[in-house]
Amino acid sequence: MLAYLTVAGRLALAAPDSSADATATTDPADPTPATSSKPHRYFYFGVDYGSQALESPLWVFVNRGYDVLQDHIASRDVFKLPYASNGANVGRNVVNPFPAISDDGWGKFLRQEIFPLSYGSTTARWTPNYSLHLIGGGMTYAELDEWFQDHAIPLPKLWAGLTVMAAAFLNETLENHNVVGYNTDALADLYVFDLGGILLFSFDWPRRLFSETLVISDWSLQPALTLPGGELHNVGNYFAAKWPLPFFPRLRLFSWFGEATTFGLSFAIDDEHSISACAGGAAIHLVNQDTRTLQNVVSFAPTAAVFLDRRESLLASLQVTDVDDYFIHFNLYPHALTQRGPSAGFWMVVDKRGHVAAGISISRLLGMGVGWSSL
Repeated sequence: MLAYLTVAGRLALAAPDSSADATATTDPADPTPATSSKPHRYFYFGVDYGSQALESPLWVFVNRGYDVLQDHIASRDVFKLPYASNGANVGRNVVNPFPAISDDGWGKFLRQEIFPLSYGSTTARWTPNYSLHLIGGGMTYAELDEWFQDHAIPLPKLWAGLTVMAAAFLNETLENHNVVGYNTDALADLYVFDLGGILLFSFDWPRRLFSETLVISDWSLQPALTLPGGELHNVGNYFAAKWPLPFFPRLRLFSWFGEATTFGLSFAIDDEHSISACAGGAAIHLVNQDTRTLQNVVSFAPTAAVFLDRRESLLASLQVTDVDDYFIHFNLYPHALTQRGPSAGFWMVVDKRGHVAAGISISRLLGMGVGWSSL
């Protein structure tokens, strides 16, 4: 995992700066290639503002890999997490998946993990598999494929797939949470939905569908290592989905999902900017019901959020959630207010006791940042 971080960092640092060639970069409002040498772009346009200014393999890896920290399943001190033992357990299940599935029962596995045939709070484990792993993971793979192409990295599809799968394995490692035994959740996620998303978005028609009809965008957070404890804060993998109403295209049905499931509306203020609002539930706790096998159950809390984006690149967000630590959560992305100055963003969290965490993100640091936390 640490080796992957090093490789991703070296690849991105060695690549040309996309913002320096902004005039030759594809415009999200007009996806026609800027030059005949560039292929069609669906998700990554190389703009130097908003969430897309932070796009990099490392930004994706950290946000997707450590996404589950929002569920309070493990410490945010990422340098002290038990990667070896949890990763080994996930690895054993991946190498030999059939005993785990047989122990749980193929019927239960297919009903709860694969097909949408169970609807209870403890049985509908398929729900995030379709939204986050299949569609979200597939879209992330396609966007990274375009990122690697634009940065002249050889074998872009291979690196995009490795990035998505490495982040997925890290996420499953953290979700394993000290279980030594069977883990069918990791098998469904990795083998069926993560790999399935990569395969699905290897074709053009899903890329067209989710970039032109039902528009999916990566609105992930701005991760930062914070002092004094070395904790990783403001990390999370999120997506926005917009579908224009046929009778009023400026108004769109809207969903923001990740470690939250929300629905609302989005309104196009002008040809570039949109404002969106939504409400729903945020996952705040992930608890395992068993000590021998992984049977995680998620607890939710009410949440609401508003967003401002420019051509589907998120500029700013404000979220309020009924949870002790991330009660009020604000993000301002690079060049949200002005195109001048360094490409840096800002974020701040206030808990219910008035304690604050805040920091900055820097495009040149591959989307990572630094901060301070008293949470």
